[in-house]
Amino acid sequence: MITFDQASMRYGERLALDSVSWHMNEGQCVVFLGANGAGKTTILRLITHEAQPTTGSVTVGTFTGGRLARAHRALLRRTLGIVYEDFRLLNDRTVFENVALPVRVAGRSSDEDVVPRVLFALEEVGLQLKQDAYPAELSAGEKQKAAIARAIVNRPAVVLADEPTGALGKTSAGEVITLLRRIHSEGAALLLVTTRHEVAEALPARVIKLEEGRIVAGDPGMPAPPEGAAPWSIESLGWSPSDSESGEAPTVPSAPAEGAPERKA
Repeated sequence: MITFDQASMRYGERLALDSVSWHMNEGQCVVFLGANGAGKTTILRLITHEAQPTTGSVTVGTFTGGRLARAHRALLRRTLGIVYEDFRLLNDRTVFENVALPVRVAGRSSDEDVVPRVLFALEEVGLQLKQDAYPAELSAGEKQKAAIARAIVNRPAVVLADEPTGALGKTSAGEVITLLRRIHSEGAALLLVTTRHEVAEALPARVIKLEEGRIVAGDPGMPAPPEGAAPWSIESLGWSPSDSESGEAPTVPSAPAEGAPERKA
C-alpha cells in the first residue's frame, strides 16, 4: 500500500530524511516514533504529495513519487484521512460543516450524500450532540474528535495522524487513542507519528524509530510484496489513464444513505 524506497528529502542544506526504506500493507498499523525534527512529518508530507523526495521513490497504492497531475493528486488525497496536532478546524463553521467539507470537496453536494456520512462520522467519535457547536465552544479533546470525524467521513483506506495527542491532556489523549484503535479495527490502515513512547505502546502497531532522518530501530517491513494490483489505484477510483492531465478528477461513488458507509478497500 505504501512503500518508501531509499527516499531522501532535503530542505535547502538540511537533510530531513536520509535513504529511508519502509513498507506497510493494507489494514496495517504503523507508528513512527522520534523526537521533534527526526523526519516524521516529512514522511507524511511525502505520502500526501505535499512534497517530493529529493532522491528515491515513494509509492502510495499505484501513485508513485514524481509530480502528479493536479487532478491525480487530488484523487490520491481523497483516499487519505489526515488528523493534525493543531486540529485545523475552520472557526467560522460549525462542527457539522467542518466534517462535511471533505464530502463536498469530493463532489457530493446533495443532502442525501452529505448528511448520512457526516452524522455517521460524528456518532462514531461521540460528537453527535455537538454538531451545531463552533470550534471555540469545544474542549481540545472535542476539537480533535471533530478533526478525526472529518478525517474518516469519506471512509478512507488510510488514516494519517500527525501527533494527534500532542495538544491534549492525559484523559483526552486516552480517548483519542481508543478512538483511533477502533477505527483501525474497522479496517482502515493507520499511520501515526509521535514523540511519545506511551502513545506508540498503546496501539497494536509496528513501531519504527527515527533519529535525524534515519530509521534506527524497528521493522521497516521491507521488501515490499510482489508487484500486482494495489488495493486502490487511479483506475479503481474511476480515472482512466487516457484522460487529460488537465481534466477534473472524477468523484468517488457515494455510499448508500442508509447505515454505515463502506470503507474503501
